[in-house]
Amino acid sequence: MSNLDFTESQYHQEIKDLASDLYEDAIAENDYDHDQAEDAIFAYMLHQLVDGHQWIIYTYSNDLVARFSDNAEAYRDCYDNESIGQIVTDKGLEGMKPIIAYFAMYQDITDALYELDAFCANHLRRV
Repeated sequence: MSNLDFTESQYHQEIKDLASDLYEDAIAENDYDHDQAEDAIFAYMLHQLVDGHQWIIYTYSNDLVARFSDNAEAYRDCYDNESIGQIVTDKGLEGMKPIIAYFAMYQDITDALYELDAFCANHLRRV
């Protein structure tokens, strides 16, 4: 999806599509070994995907990600109140928007991965 303005249903469809594509890419790049693919996803692939997504790069879309995400508070797992206060002091409230959007989208895609039949079937064999 290339539009910076999107609806809630478009957001959730994009998350599902990104999760599916991410798993397909990871499994193909790792010789169809699920364990290696999962390790690659959480070691670097998911970060690269989210960090480079236009909805994270462009501030306009950050607000929409936070509004439509099921995980808009996910950033709190990494930032305590003191850290948040420092960011706001240094960069203003605008400085928090890409952080909130990044962690929200990261967690939404993670959740979507665990809803994929192929990912779950292979993940359950590993546990």
